[in-house]
Amino acid sequence: MAIHQSRMDDSPTTDDSKGHRPFDLGKTEPKMPSVVSLVTQTFAWRTGLLLAIGLFLILFGFPARADLLYFQKGGEVQASASVDGDRVIIELPERKYEFHRGDFRKHVPGFVPAEQWNDRLEQVQSAGFAARFQAVSWAIENGLIDEAATVLRDLHRENPKDAPTDRMVAALERLERPCKDPELDEFRKTLGISTILTRGPHIVLLHEPTEHEDQARERVGLLEKLITGYYLLFAAQGIELPVPARRLILAWFDDQKDYLAFLHNQNAEAFATTRGYFHPTWNAVVAFDALSTDKQREGRENAIARREELRRFHTTVDRLPPRARLRVTLTGESTRTLGRAEALALLDRLEREVRREELLLELERRAINEGTATHELIHLLATNSGLLPRHDAFPIWLQEGLAMQFEVIRGGRWAGIGRVHDIRLSDWRRIQPLPRLETLVRDAGYGRGYQRDLYAQAWSLVFFLRSQHPEQFLTYLDLLRSPDATLLERSPSDRFFTAFQRAFGTDLEPIESDWHEFMSSLQTPLERHAPDPQPLPPSAASSKSSPPRRPPTARVKN
Repeated sequence: MAIHQSRMDDSPTTDDSKGHRPFDLGKTEPKMPSVVSLVTQTFAWRTGLLLAIGLFLILFGFPARADLLYFQKGGEVQASASVDGDRVIIELPERKYEFHRGDFRKHVPGFVPAEQWNDRLEQVQSAGFAARFQAVSWAIENGLIDEAATVLRDLHRENPKDAPTDRMVAALERLERPCKDPELDEFRKTLGISTILTRGPHIVLLHEPTEHEDQARERVGLLEKLITGYYLLFAAQGIELPVPARRLILAWFDDQKDYLAFLHNQNAEAFATTRGYFHPTWNAVVAFDALSTDKQREGRENAIARREELRRFHTTVDRLPPRARLRVTLTGESTRTLGRAEALALLDRLEREVRREELLLELERRAINEGTATHELIHLLATNSGLLPRHDAFPIWLQEGLAMQFEVIRGGRWAGIGRVHDIRLSDWRRIQPLPRLETLVRDAGYGRGYQRDLYAQAWSLVFFLRSQHPEQFLTYLDLLRSPDATLLERSPSDRFFTAFQRAFGTDLEPIESDWHEFMSSLQTPLERHAPDPQPLPPSAASSKSSPPRRPPTARVKN
């Protein structure tokens, strides 16, 4: 297994016009001039727009990371890992998975922001106000919300007149006010299942008694971090949003069948292909555990059956006399005759292979479950915080695209805000022909339930606009939130399109071309650091075409 050391900012530096400009607090000032003014000037929303954009780029533009690991037998993960001799231990929130070095083709360490935070903070302690504020921004965009809040309060005590920190600390203070439970009795009756409650300061989670309490608390904790990050992000941009007086409602079904039954009873069958749903009438989010899907169920049943087979094999080997040999026939393995030591070595390898399958299944489950929860919560927040002043103020592509900026889960943990999205990017690459910008801006095709290609387009456009045209993007949000009379008199499609032209210009051909080119260059961290493809055996190589080329190096880091 190759071990490659990697810095936190190991992507190539990009120019102003092509992508985010990475920075290393230990070496240089950030390459975004507006960041310095963020922490030295007091400004109103209109006159300080560019200052807010500086933090917007920081929050959305840099990577949340964990170790990158590529298995010999297939599968790749981005998760917290440690190496102890020949042992490689991958740690998820609830479980550790142990492997051998030889189980991996490549391991790129150094991608765990929580482990980088103390060193980063120590580097900037004596570097001045601006550098410490930049460290706060890095923490927020990497999902280290509690760590960011602590330093923000210190900065505010040091300079209470600094406008961005003053707004952000004010947001933290609003979040500290206690929330009450909403009325839940009637909603609980509509769910059709027995539920218990797990509360956070701003969330009440209704879940079935069969779900472990620690899992429920973990989910509530993740969503509470997301809520704080959401308010800090918009406060930094000059958008000060009220905190709802009552807790936000999330209901969690153990079984997809119960989720579908709920949608049927609510006349919401158009959303039957979704994994979660924001119900505007009940002002609540409902979702179900991906563990109940056919893929997850079958995968876990296969792993259980495999473990039982290996348990029986282990029992047989334990009873084998020291010099005896055993004829072994196991699923997926050629029949062979082995001595005790050889049999134990085979058993150890096969148990690690089952462990790999279990790890990949669990990572997929967590990415789906927590990604769904964060996505739907953003819809709930946008409505209840006033970011969305009217239900039709934003086009659906913008509502969904914003929600998808918060939904990336890596290594079983929330990856922060604005990641290059492993799932959505893959979906985008399958779209042919490439979408036309005007069609998307006009919201054509949306409002008919979940459509995978349209969601990928929404994610990609919001990702592109906020990173490559941040000032215009914020102007667009402002025009939609507070439209003038000439916009209000138009149909929704014309309103969305006219506001877009006012923010970005009337000639959309250049921005459409840049959007498509930008997306063609994006890579996830796992793609960027992937090992070279393994050569095919001569017989296979002669019968198969060359593998597709990976996309070129991305112009943004994530």
